[in-house]
Amino acid sequence: MNINQTIKNFFSRDRLYLIITLIFCIVFVIFGQISKKEVAQNYRSSIEQRQLDIEEISQTYNLSRDEAKKLLEKRDELDSLGLFNLSSGKLGNLHYRAIKLDSKIIFPIAINVQQDDELLKERVQTIENTLDGIIKRNINPDDLKVLPAILNNETVLVIYRTNQSDTIDENIRQQWILMTLTSADSQLYGIPIPILSRIMARIVSDALTDAWKVRQPHYLLHQGIISLGIFSIMIIASWLLIYFQKYILPRRNEKKYMFWNSRILQLGHAIIWFPGLGRILKNFPDSYEVGLWLQDNTLTISVAIISFLMISRILDLIVRVGESHPRLKTIPIRVFVQLFYILIAILFILIIMANWINQPVTNILAAVGAGSAIFMLIFKDSIMGFTAGIQLAANRMLSLGDWIEMPQYGADGFVNEINLFTVKVLNWDNTITLIPTYALISNSFKNWQAMFKSGGRKIQRSVYIDMNFIKPCDGQMLERFSKIPHISEYIQEKLAESGEPREKIAVISDSILAQQKLLTNIGVFRAYVTAYLKAHPKISDHHFFLVRQLQPTDHGLPIEAYVYCTDTAWADYETVQSDIFEHILSIVPQFDLKVFQNPTGYDLHNLRSN
Repeated sequence: MNINQTIKNFFSRDRLYLIITLIFCIVFVIFGQISKKEVAQNYRSSIEQRQLDIEEISQTYNLSRDEAKKLLEKRDELDSLGLFNLSSGKLGNLHYRAIKLDSKIIFPIAINVQQDDELLKERVQTIENTLDGIIKRNINPDDLKVLPAILNNETVLVIYRTNQSDTIDENIRQQWILMTLTSADSQLYGIPIPILSRIMARIVSDALTDAWKVRQPHYLLHQGIISLGIFSIMIIASWLLIYFQKYILPRRNEKKYMFWNSRILQLGHAIIWFPGLGRILKNFPDSYEVGLWLQDNTLTISVAIISFLMISRILDLIVRVGESHPRLKTIPIRVFVQLFYILIAILFILIIMANWINQPVTNILAAVGAGSAIFMLIFKDSIMGFTAGIQLAANRMLSLGDWIEMPQYGADGFVNEINLFTVKVLNWDNTITLIPTYALISNSFKNWQAMFKSGGRKIQRSVYIDMNFIKPCDGQMLERFSKIPHISEYIQEKLAESGEPREKIAVISDSILAQQKLLTNIGVFRAYVTAYLKAHPKISDHHFFLVRQLQPTDHGLPIEAYVYCTDTAWADYETVQSDIFEHILSIVPQFDLKVFQNPTGYDLHNLRSN
């Protein structure tokens, strides 16, 4: 055995699977041990960091370690409630709004719910305008001090401007009263006003320092270089997307990429450029707010749209498979899929709006519920169509391929598509009729599908006999009629019932009248039609069967056939019906009868000639 065969046997499929499994287990164990060490190390680091935070708070605000620990726990509690992430909200009996600098939340302030919320908005606007005014002066943060003070028995935050040596120079000294700390602020944070004032002063000082740093030339140059790199990456990504659309996408296998939605590529450039531009604009303080909006919202919207398109592709495949499968074809899958579409779209819209206006989804749902009356009035037709579509689907009143007639909408053909709001009908003349689904519920329509399933299609047609030719049958007539197929047994039976010889059957005797056994040519003809139809192979013997005489009219005496044809297809049905009545019309003269017909030009010409 050569070495190649040995290697081939060693790396057989089963052994290869075993080796890969062992390698995977070893790697899993190694990474598991590493992850355990990392978790333990991170846990120790978090404990050490928390101790450092407590120490820093204690030294910064001149607090004991217990007070600093309680303050840190309170901060974590408020952070978990989203107090430092939401622009506004409600906490207990307080309304709060965030103070922002360069579109970044610094801290929130509060007001009681009994007070007007406009007062809180004005207070926030005043504080933000003061901070913006200080930033525009481009004052070095080393020349600024933020300190709490007492003014009119109230605690206020005051921003002082000094020189580098902290000495007072009346020529450059300025001060701004930033805000007054209220009991609502203290209640919001759960901290006494004296301690809260020192914390607020430190937060404002740090915010002013950060705002000053991001406006310095060296920082702007650094951010400009980063922005140039991001812009270059965006151009390369757009070029790759164009290359993929132009050269690779046309060669892809449709079945292999069945879950791929080509419309995703149409969003590709927007997904690249809008978040990218947002990231670039965020690098500069004056455009930070626009950049933050672009990056956060467009990224969320793009992800939502991509997810929606991927889900829509899966739903389209479900519809395609369902409508092509014989057993599932009777179920209006498209209606249920569209209902799912709407629910997903509403969910994505709520998520996008919640992210856009920075509010919980529950608040948006409450607002929508409050305006539901107006919403229902505006979208009345859509809501009616929506409920009708669900009712059609649930009750299976309509299926794909059903032949329906609805004269109100000029519809007469097969159902081609069932949507949540409309039903598409392909008429016999190859025109398309769209019917609102609520019209199918509120109005009547004829569905021929039950006829196809029953296996019998109704034939209801009459032959009008001229009453001038109706007469009793004599012996010669009966002799002649008995030679016609399907009718001899009937004549023999009637003769036997009457008890009269054939020669006297036409004589209107008392016994004939008493027994009501007078034979007429119209009666024999009706019996022939009955026997002929019963013997016809295309007439169903499982459905209702009737050959009857109707009320005489000015067009003669109608003899109507009310039977069912076993061929339900339109062309076959019409062929059978035509064959039957062609035979009946041609056999009428054999019974000394005549089909009634209004005088024509030919009849008038003959009359004039005679």
